[in-house]
Amino acid sequence: MVAPKLRFQEFDGDWESKKLKDLTDILKCGVASTPKYVTEGGYPFLSAQNISRNGEMNYSKVNNISDDFYKKISKTKLLKGDILYSRVGASYGVAAIFDREEEYGVYVSLTQIRVNDTLNNIFLKQFLNSPKARIQAEQGVFQGGGVQNLNVGVVEEFNLTLPSKQEQTKIASFLAAVDEKITQLTQKHQLLSQYKQGMMQKLFSQQIRFKADDGSEFGEWDEYSLDTLLSKIIDNRGKTPVTEANLEIPLIEVNAIGQRRIKYEKVSKYFSEDTFQNWFRAYLEHQDILFSTVGNTAICSIYTDEIKAGIAQNIVGLRANTKLIQPTFLYYLLTEISNNQKFKSIEMQAVQPSIKVSQMIHLTFLTPCLEEQTKIANFLSSIDQKIEVTAQQIEQAKQWKKGLLQQMFV
Repeated sequence: MVAPKLRFQEFDGDWESKKLKDLTDILKCGVASTPKYVTEGGYPFLSAQNISRNGEMNYSKVNNISDDFYKKISKTKLLKGDILYSRVGASYGVAAIFDREEEYGVYVSLTQIRVNDTLNNIFLKQFLNSPKARIQAEQGVFQGGGVQNLNVGVVEEFNLTLPSKQEQTKIASFLAAVDEKITQLTQKHQLLSQYKQGMMQKLFSQQIRFKADDGSEFGEWDEYSLDTLLSKIIDNRGKTPVTEANLEIPLIEVNAIGQRRIKYEKVSKYFSEDTFQNWFRAYLEHQDILFSTVGNTAICSIYTDEIKAGIAQNIVGLRANTKLIQPTFLYYLLTEISNNQKFKSIEMQAVQPSIKVSQMIHLTFLTPCLEEQTKIANFLSSIDQKIEVTAQQIEQAKQWKKGLLQQMFV
């Protein structure tokens, strides 16, 4: 019996195998002519950059083409409900549904698909973004001029095993509801992040002040140089440990920091206990701040000692002088936008941007008393916890969706 592993119980019977070209009224790539862009008027022009990796339309970066150019290329108009399928570059093989009434042009980097009466367009979009379709896309893609290219002729021959229109609609509605949940969580994450940034600016500019527990006002903030606020800098620059993928202790690189929590899932290099004991000049301690000095500079994370780890050459560890500054407050101080720009102002431009530790320690920062620092750090930490929980929920929902796509299609 040809049927998926996971199926709604009210349906039975075999699914039928078809070629995609037999299920569509239109299946063609966009215009290959060099577009004539205009800054005023004209028609919006879509390309592969307007398809997000999660299978949604992204209209934030749309260029407009001239009226004359649009008239030449608009023999087949793009209609609401058509599927746009990315066909070139690293992000080839992602489908989204065009959901606007206005007229848009389509560039050659996209394939336009309009289904016939036997196929539900949302069902097809979900199939094209499933592992089953991804395998067919990877088998059919070729390198042209150093760019991956998924030709329309290959897409036409995609094998699609499908049920009745009624079952397609049921699957499509269910998966669309999952997508909507992911979208809602993503919007919540964005709103929380925006709220946090806004509150940080107000707190560090002293537009908003906390009061002491007894209701009294805190005093004026004092200015200190960074080296005064630190008790130690852990700096292993100039030394590269021997690493392998199958050793036990993670080497934290820049791609793993930038959020409060270190993203250990991004770590790809590990070293031995012997290297840990004998190679490093200094070791990280609980609540040290990891700070990037090369490449994507001035991004931070807080190290917690539940995982023994080392840092790569392009990261330094900053240890708070706890007589003057609370460690978590130091993290927020360094990541607040106006303070973070101070580091960017001393960045040296080369093949990779870099910041000299010998320069950055002389930057100065305003800090409140320890009691007010603690209140600020606790407040911002509570927002970060909500952001982290929401991020975990997004990832869990995406993994669930991935499993559904694997099991609900043949």
